[in-house]
Amino acid sequence: MKILITILSIILVFLIYNHIQISKIYINEPILENPKLSSEIRITQISDYHNNYRIDQDKLLTSIEDFNPHIIALTGDIIDSETKDICDTMELIEKLMEINPNIFFVRGNHEIASLYEGDFIYRLKELGITILDNENTVLNIEGEKLNICGVGFYIDEEDYARAIEGIDKKNFTILLSHSPNRPVSFSEGIEDLILSGHTHGGQVRIPIIGALLAPGQEPFPKYSKGIYKLENSILYIDSGLGNSVLPLRLFNRVQISNIKISN
Repeated sequence: MKILITILSIILVFLIYNHIQISKIYINEPILENPKLSSEIRITQISDYHNNYRIDQDKLLTSIEDFNPHIIALTGDIIDSETKDICDTMELIEKLMEINPNIFFVRGNHEIASLYEGDFIYRLKELGITILDNENTVLNIEGEKLNICGVGFYIDEEDYARAIEGIDKKNFTILLSHSPNRPVSFSEGIEDLILSGHTHGGQVRIPIIGALLAPGQEPFPKYSKGIYKLENSILYIDSGLGNSVLPLRLFNRVQISNIKISN
C-alpha cells in the first residue's frame, strides 16, 4: 500500500508540475546592445503559440502592455496544424493590435501544414499585420530606422537573398525566421539580430545539459533556446508559448520574450 501511495504521489506531483510548465507563462527579458542604435528599442516576441488555450491571455496581454513594445514579432506556429477553430487566436492577435499595430509575422511549419492557413493569412492581412515572406520593410521608431526582414520556413539561399535585398546596412537589421536552422546556414552577417522559435527549447530540458532534441538538429542540439553569438550577428531563440505533439514540458515553462536593445 505504501508503495502504491508513493507512486500515486509522484504521478500527482508530476502532473501538477507539468501543468505549471505548459500553462503558466514565464516572461523572459533579454537585454542586448548594438552600437547602431541611439535609443532603446523594445520588441515582444511571441513564437509557437499553437493555439494554446491553457494560458492566461489576460496576464499575457497585461505583461506586453506594461512592457510597451515598439514592435511585436510573431515568429510562426501561432496556430497548430491541427487547429480547427482559429477564432481564439485571432481574438488574441486583435488585442495585440490594440497594444501596438507594428506587428510582423513569418510563417511556421504548422501554418503551412494547416488546412486553415489561407483563412488565417487572409485574416492577418485584414487586420493589418505585416506578413514577411522572403522580403523586408523599413520601420521608423522615434527617428530610429530599422530593417525588418522575414523569411518563410522552407527557404533556400535565393529566398534568403530576396529577404535582405536592398536593405541599408547602416540601419539596425532584424531577421524573423520561424526556424533558426536555415538562416544560420545562409546568413551573410548582415543581420544584427535573428529572432527564431520552432525548437520549443527542446520542450524537455535537463539542468546543465540543456535540450535533448530539437527539430532539424542532432541530439543535444547546438541551437535550442536563448542567446547565441554568431560571427557578426546575435541569434535569439524563444522557446515558445505552446506545445506540439504532447502537452509536456520539463524545466522549460511556456514563455514570451520582452527584448530590450540599446546602444
